[in-house]
Amino acid sequence: MQQDCLIRIHTVQNMDGKQETLDITSHATLQGEEPDYIITYHDEGGELDGCVTQLRVKDGRSVTISREGAYETQMILEPNVRHISQHQTPFGSFMLGVSALQVQSNMKRNGGTLRFRYCTDVDMVPLGEFTFDIQLTKPGASAAPAAQ
Repeated sequence: MQQDCLIRIHTVQNMDGKQETLDITSHATLQGEEPDYIITYHDEGGELDGCVTQLRVKDGRSVTISREGAYETQMILEPNVRHISQHQTPFGSFMLGVSALQVQSNMKRNGGTLRFRYCTDVDMVPLGEFTFDIQLTKPGASAAPAAQ
């Protein structure tokens, strides 16, 4: 089953002692059955403009982020496991270590919330910490606060 949804993403990025936030609202599709879901959306604006991002939630406990377009990557976020992923950008490719700190899914057939936090590194040298709070709602439905 596939549902068209409105996706709201609140991102907090901590790198080099600086914190940046970003809020995105777009259209997405949600498919799957509890606790496994696939969320797909098109990135709009900024350097990711034109990329397609897919979030695969498995057992409500891990998330695989795949991006296609000018920036291509696949990151696996699984708490207490460090994964290595390759990132392809217009500027070249590089390997990135990714360690999930938290994956919390409250997805249902018609939407819900997803939160994940992870750290990145290159050759075990820390780069930053990222938090994503994602909310999916059916178009026209009132939005509830994102997961905290």
